[in-house]
Amino acid sequence: MTPKTEEFKAAMSIVREQIAAAKRRGTHRGFIDYHGCISVTKEFISILEGAGKSAERGEFTYAYSVAALVLVNLAKLAGSADDSAGGITDARGYVDDVLEKVCSGVSYSSTDAEFIFLQSIKDSQNKAFDGWDEFAYDLLRPTARLATPKNVGKLYAALDEFSAKLSKKAYSSWYLECDSLVRLAAVTAVDGDAAAERFIVGNLKYDGVRRVAIQRAVGKGDYAAAETLCIDKINSTDLDYHWTREWYDRLFDIYRKKGDKNKQSDLAEDLLLNKRDTKYYNILKQLLIEQGEWGARYPYLLERLGQSMMYHAYLGILSKENETRRMLAVFQSYPSCVFDYGKQMSAAFPQETFALCLDEIRKQAAEADNRIKYKKVCNLVKKLYEFGGISEAQNIISEMISKYPRRPAMLEELNGLSLKMQKFGLKG
Repeated sequence: MTPKTEEFKAAMSIVREQIAAAKRRGTHRGFIDYHGCISVTKEFISILEGAGKSAERGEFTYAYSVAALVLVNLAKLAGSADDSAGGITDARGYVDDVLEKVCSGVSYSSTDAEFIFLQSIKDSQNKAFDGWDEFAYDLLRPTARLATPKNVGKLYAALDEFSAKLSKKAYSSWYLECDSLVRLAAVTAVDGDAAAERFIVGNLKYDGVRRVAIQRAVGKGDYAAAETLCIDKINSTDLDYHWTREWYDRLFDIYRKKGDKNKQSDLAEDLLLNKRDTKYYNILKQLLIEQGEWGARYPYLLERLGQSMMYHAYLGILSKENETRRMLAVFQSYPSCVFDYGKQMSAAFPQETFALCLDEIRKQAAEADNRIKYKKVCNLVKKLYEFGGISEAQNIISEMISKYPRRPAMLEELNGLSLKMQKFGLKG
């Protein structure tokens, strides 16, 4: 299908009606609420999946036009619907996928490519994107690679216009990174790799450009440059690990692709012990096993983890390693956690485990003052029973019935639990 033909117009008319019907179905009392937005965006995603298949068949102008139309309607939805479920963000991801298929598949400088490129500039100026300008950049970023020396000036003019408009909104300069990524794609297409490298070097302050630089360096096998790009970014900020995790992960991936096991294990150990990132525990373990060092390093690592890691994360690791004696020591300080690992612990230390459970049950029972808390106490007793502390569970129920005769709601819950234990073994 080619634009302006009756076949193309008819196909796009069908898509427009699908979009309109989806919005009608999702509108309740004049508003697209939480559930309505989920319904609408699911329909949009279905439309985009069809567009993706069209792109795979080589119907590039049609696939682009559908993606652009959906993106415009997503922007409209963003300003008028309850998107608490994140459906709009999900659908934007599908738009990106379709545009990637289109722009990577269409022949550069072909009639279709020129149409898509010029139309994307026009579509990016749709009024629906006012206040949602990031959607416009979503459109231009992939299509910029279709720019030619003949028409790239139109893209730069549009970008300059966006920047002039957005610069007046002093609360943020987010658009500068989007602008740089669109320009980088255009520079690469029109001026070549050397010009792109110069552009990248001059714009590394933007994370998006730095990501591209890392990808290019890795693609060329220049792992030293990629490593430096990551380390420079990490060293340039005082933000905590939550905000810099991406660059550590990229650095580790560079070492992995390079095959440098020593740097992998050094970084994994640093992130595990100093950044408390438990994701790297299994990674480090496997690396040290491969290097024949796990047995010697294991005791030291456990000791350090016990000193630096939050107790719940530490318990998770101890549980995986079946370090029940160390777990028992942790439960002395955090007794309520015993219920999370009761089955495992009761197999190794039944009496100690049951004693910890009973102490915690007594503590919570003393503090309970409403039915919700009574149910929680009973749930703990039930867990104790399931851990194998059958007589202990029966005895603590009798103890609490005797101790709290003036709590009728508590007695009701306890008697109900006792009945289940007697008749159904807690299966009912």
